[in-house]
Amino acid sequence: MELLENPLFFGVSHDELSQMETCFEMERKTYMEKDELPIDGKIGILLSGCVSLNRINMDGNLDMLEYLSDGGIFGSFISLLDNQGDMIAICEKACSVIFIDSKHITKRCERACHHHSVVVENLLNLMTDKVQQLSEKVEILSHRTIREKLLCYFRMQSNKKESNSFQLPFSFSALANYLCIDRSAMTRELRKMKTDGLIEIDGRNVLLHA
Repeated sequence: MELLENPLFFGVSHDELSQMETCFEMERKTYMEKDELPIDGKIGILLSGCVSLNRINMDGNLDMLEYLSDGGIFGSFISLLDNQGDMIAICEKACSVIFIDSKHITKRCERACHHHSVVVENLLNLMTDKVQQLSEKVEILSHRTIREKLLCYFRMQSNKKESNSFQLPFSFSALANYLCIDRSAMTRELRKMKTDGLIEIDGRNVLLHA
């Protein structure tokens, strides 16, 4: 994805973006699978690849909060978590990222440029989207059984695609992390759901009958 196509820069012209690249001291970096990405005090713009944003729970394990692909935005400033030290971003697929120090966006420049205001407004809209995503996860985790959590997640994906057939945005291993459930227990439950005629699975493709 081109940087100008990112939702953070909607309404910003090519010339204005060129100015901001210098003003914001944007830094481009690449990472390999399993690399940890810095997030403290930074906003990351994912140009390509995939990144997971995780919370370190009390047992030291990782609970996935978000799975981001091309165009995703992440960082401590927009994580909506009280304790930023409990967050970790991991490269799930070789990625290219543009980093901006949060201070460059939150602190207005002396010239009070119009495009700066546009970016701040876009950032607020993105944070609203993240609140919605967090609300969806709370709804999923409010269900008690593994089957109920899976069905809730599958129905959400089905509604977003407006189809009973959809592709998971990540692997089933990542899905277990996202749902905060044991992978082996989830695999057994998926088999039971297939036997009961609730779902069909082909790779990452899911057909929901429930």
